Amino acid sequence: MAQLIVRQRVAIAGTVTNADTDEGMPQVLVRITQAPLVFIGELMATLETEIEQHPELKTSYGHLFDGRPITPDTLKTAQILLDAFERNRWLSTPRTDQIVTGGDGHYCFFDLASGLYRLTATYLVPNRCYGSTQGQVLVERSSLRLAFSELDLSMSLVPSPLAIPAQMPAAMLDDLSVALISPN
Repeated sequence: MAQLIVRQRVAIAGTVTNADTDEGMPQVLVRITQAPLVFIGELMATLETEIEQHPELKTSYGHLFDGRPITPDTLKTAQILLDAFERNRWLSTPRTDQIVTGGDGHYCFFDLASGLYRLTATYLVPNRCYGSTQGQVLVERSSLRLAFSELDLSMSLVPSPLAIPAQMPAAMLDDLSVALISPN
């Protein structure tokens, strides 16, 4: 008899807020950085399907799928490959391991297997500020269609070194002052 896996439509939902202002933060990357082996196996299966569509990639990456056991470290390997595939536009399916927050800082992950998940939220405004935070949440089986586990994350932002003139290299300050003074 086949085992029925019960999944929740919305499995994890929450808001990423600025620790200083308590306002929701848009455009924050929220990534699953620890997950049950079932989730990791599904992510690897998605990756394997993507590789099958690109024969030139199969020779380079096919060995990663030939009888290798799924371990917690496999998630990081899969994400490194997915990042590379995304950069090269080889990825044809949406990623299930990460999401970007909406305009109000809300995010949600769908259809996840039960188990413990660690989420890491990162935010970067080049030459201005950056921040990172993480949290853990348990996704449990439920007979309710709209049950979900909530994980709100609060993030402190730190100025980037290049955003603070005293920390900028002298050559960069010279270029900046020329650009500000120059009438062109």
